[in-house]
Amino acid sequence: MMKLKHLWVVLLAMCLCHTAYAKGDKKQKVEKQTVYMFAVGAAFGDTIVSFTDIQMIEGENIVNKGFLKARNMYSYQFKNYLENVENFPHRTCAIYFSQKKAKLEKKYAKLKARYEADKELATRTVDSGKFQFQLFDAE
Repeated sequence: MMKLKHLWVVLLAMCLCHTAYAKGDKKQKVEKQTVYMFAVGAAFGDTIVSFTDIQMIEGENIVNKGFLKARNMYSYQFKNYLENVENFPHRTCAIYFSQKKAKLEKKYAKLKARYEADKELATRTVDSGKFQFQLFDAE
């Protein structure tokens, strides 16, 4: 019985130490970043595929460990634009991004060529004068 109490006290102390360590002062380094991105919007029952221009966004800590923070919100921005302004309902939108513009330009050209090669599909480009991504604060 005495050993059980000692074990209980040791386990409780370990949990408290771990919790205190985990809640330690973790200051996130603020880093200004530039990200290039474009979006593609398509519907399965439609032959029109919409592309945005490659756009640049600058902000603090936009990319974390190779992932674009709040990337779903950027695709929703384009989806809402297509539905509400361009009257293209039920679009599935995807975001492509990179911190290197040349790498993204290659991806853009390859993806656009793939859709243009399909004679049943029509591609259209929404230029940045009509649609511009807005920086989304994921904090």
